[in-house]
Amino acid sequence: MKIKNLIRVLPLMVLAVGMLSFMPGDKTKKKNMKQVNVSDSIIHIIMTRTSVRTYQQRAVEPEKIETLLRAGMAAPSAVNRQPWHLVVVTDKAQLKALGGNGGPSRPVADAPLGIVVCGDMNKAMEGAGREYWVQDASAVTENILLAANGLDLGAVWLGVYPMKERCKTVANILHLPKHLVPLNIISIGYPKDMPAPKDKFKRENISYNFFGGKQGDAVPAPVAEDDDFHEFNVREDFSVNPFTVFRGPGWLLCAGDKEKSNAMTIGWGGLGTLWGQDLVSVYVAQARYTKQFLDKAKYFTIMQFDREDNDILEFMGSNSGRDKDKAKELDLHLSYTEHGTPYYNEARVVIECEILYEEDFQKANMKEFPAQFYSRFPAGVHAQYIGRVVKAMKR
Repeated sequence: MKIKNLIRVLPLMVLAVGMLSFMPGDKTKKKNMKQVNVSDSIIHIIMTRTSVRTYQQRAVEPEKIETLLRAGMAAPSAVNRQPWHLVVVTDKAQLKALGGNGGPSRPVADAPLGIVVCGDMNKAMEGAGREYWVQDASAVTENILLAANGLDLGAVWLGVYPMKERCKTVANILHLPKHLVPLNIISIGYPKDMPAPKDKFKRENISYNFFGGKQGDAVPAPVAEDDDFHEFNVREDFSVNPFTVFRGPGWLLCAGDKEKSNAMTIGWGGLGTLWGQDLVSVYVAQARYTKQFLDKAKYFTIMQFDREDNDILEFMGSNSGRDKDKAKELDLHLSYTEHGTPYYNEARVVIECEILYEEDFQKANMKEFPAQFYSRFPAGVHAQYIGRVVKAMKR
C-alpha cells in the first residue's frame, strides 16, 4: 500500500523539485538550468526541425493544438499590432478541399490538422508599414513549426500569399471576410516518415559588418547613398521596346497642379519622333477623371514603377479619383517639377511632357476595327495627347 502511495505522489514530488529549482532564491541554479537544459533543448528543436509532408492517421490532441496556438501568438509583432488570425482546420472535408487537385498544398489533404495563418488588415499598420503584417504572421508561423517539432509532431509551411488565385481559393473554402488575407497553411500531424533535417548553413551567405566583409576585416568608408532622381537623356539612356513598354500593368499618367491633380493607369501609349521632337503619346477616354486635368494642363508626367509595385497600378486603374484620394490610400507622395507638374516620389522612372497636340478620336474617321472596339466600350472614345519630352528622371 505504501509503495502504491509512493507511486502516486512521486510525480508530484518530481514536479515540486522542478518548481523549487526555478524559485527566485536559487538564482545560480536557475541560471545554470536555463543554460544547460532550456537553451540546449531550444537549439536542438531549431536544428532538427524539418518539413514533414506525410502523417499517421492519428488525431492531434486538443491540448497540443492549444499549445501550438499559444506558441504562435507569442511571436514578436511590429508596434504590437498582432495583425493575425489563425483558422484551425480539423474537418476532413475542409482539409481535403484545402489540399485539393494535387497542388502545392496537397500534404494538408491527408493531415489530421491544418492551421491557416492569416493577416488581419483591420489590425495591420497604416501607410508604408502596412506590409509588416507579412513579417508578423511569418513569425507566428515559425513559432508554430518549432513548437510542433518540440511536441513530436511533423509540420510543413505551405505558401498561399502572394499568389492571388491561391488566396482566393483558400478564402472561399474558409469563408474568410475580405480583411483576412491567408499567408499560408501549416499542415500538421504525427509523422509517418521523418525526413532527416537539412544542413542549410553556408558561409558564403554571411558577411561581417559590411557586405562581403569577413571577421577582422577593416570597415571601409561609407558610400554616400543617394535615392534622388537623376535626369537622363531619352535618346541615349532609355533602352525600351516601344511595342511592349506600355503592355502589362502599364504606366501611370498624372496631370494637374499643386492645388489638385489625379493619376490613372494607362496601357496605351506611344514613343517616337514627330516634328523633329522626342514625343510621348497618351490616350485617355472621355469618361476618365484625369481627362479634366489634361484638358487644362500644359504638361503631364508618365511614371514607371518597380515590378513589385504592380498593386499600385492595379489600384489606380480600377478606382476613380472622383470617389477617393487614391494617392493617400496607397501612401504615395507628390512632388512637382520646375513647371509644377505632379509626379510620385515612389516611381522608378518619370518622364515630363509638354502637350503639343490634343484631339478626340473621330468615329467618322475610324476603320472597321476601331469602330467595332468603341461600339462596346462604355467610357467613350479616347482623346490623344502628344507631348514633347522636356525632362526624364530615374532612380
